[in-house]
Amino acid sequence: MLVAALAYNLGAKTAQTDALALEAAGLGEAEAAAFWPGVIRVDATQRIDADIATLSGIASPTDADVPTSRPVLTERRPQLAVIIDDVGLDVEVARQLMALEAPVTLSILPYAEAAPTLAAEALASGREVFLHLPMEPVGVEDPGPYALTEFQSAEEMASRIRWAFSRVPGASGFNNHMGSRLTSDQRAMDAVFAATQWPESMIFVDSLTHPRSQAAHSAQSAGLRALTRDVFLDHERDEAAVSDQLNRALALAIQNGQAIAIGHPRPETLSVLADLSRRAEAVGVELVTVSGLDASDPVEADS
Repeated sequence: MLVAALAYNLGAKTAQTDALALEAAGLGEAEAAAFWPGVIRVDATQRIDADIATLSGIASPTDADVPTSRPVLTERRPQLAVIIDDVGLDVEVARQLMALEAPVTLSILPYAEAAPTLAAEALASGREVFLHLPMEPVGVEDPGPYALTEFQSAEEMASRIRWAFSRVPGASGFNNHMGSRLTSDQRAMDAVFAATQWPESMIFVDSLTHPRSQAAHSAQSAGLRALTRDVFLDHERDEAAVSDQLNRALALAIQNGQAIAIGHPRPETLSVLADLSRRAEAVGVELVTVSGLDASDPVEADS
């Protein structure tokens, strides 16, 4: 169980870690679906390695082919939203993210000294801003000051949530920073989402740092728009690996109509994201902010 928890806490979400986590948690594929709620979810039995192979040409600067398996949509193109977590600790990198052509969503750590300034700059530059809310993980890794933990009172949770949002003014949504322990505890997640009054438009994205996360279910029950992460881009800090994960995210968007990928402000990730717009356009995927994801299911035309 510890191996699986650590793998998810570090952001590993490959087919191999899926299988390991499910085995450790005592879940079958069908049971897992009940524990991984949210609007965007991919059944582990429908992995698309074949589709990813057809997308391999995207990494090349020329002649990227559109996959033949892409469904024909009558209302819109497939959509991909990219969230960059841990923004704020490096101001220069945060500003590089703001300068990207693609509409990435910046998720800012509330305890970063520059968090309020960077949130204002990002909004002024037309970026969508999220709060990267620290939550208790499995193990001894430190989620940072004022993190939410499972045995806090409702008043303490509410106080910490208010403080975090005050540090990232203008945030239209939030996702969990770490949180593998807290998000797997439904009682605790229900308490988190009941601790305060949420704006009607608030969005929550479950980063899925634990295979039995209850976060999206609790958020949805509390009236928030609840989504779930599909792909971690940069668990492996290697540019080729990040590029492969971007291919996976694009393929998931094509297969399911939309997808969410999460990355971090690392040089390898920034290098790949510099070409994100061209690669998405080459396969007919629309890049959107998280709030720009269509809330309805895509409609496929008869072929």
